[in-house]
Amino acid sequence: MPSNRSKKVATQIKNEIGNLLQTQIKDPLIGFVTITNVQMSDDLRNAKVYFSVLGDSENKEKSIQGLNRARTYIQNEIGSRLGLRYVPIVNFYIDETLEYQEHINELLKSLDSTDMAGES
Repeated sequence: MPSNRSKKVATQIKNEIGNLLQTQIKDPLIGFVTITNVQMSDDLRNAKVYFSVLGDSENKEKSIQGLNRARTYIQNEIGSRLGLRYVPIVNFYIDETLEYQEHINELLKSLDSTDMAGES
């Protein structure tokens, strides 16, 4: 279970990366990206940054390439803005929870429609 300190730092990193993406990072590969979650290691040296992006799988791949290209800049900005003893290593991951949730909803709707057809 994550400590309170790692949760607070994760929230700060999520906010800072969101601000950087809106105001300073102008990479054409990065599409309309939303930072959905950040998970910190207990020693605060590693950050898993989850993001979602509008579009197809090609847009997702381009966005992850752009984010990885900007990783060093993002890490340096986090280090200078948050004043942590160690600058966390940032790794980006595509957040698939929205697609998974949509898939489950479609399955439930199809089950519901087959139940309705069976009752007639």
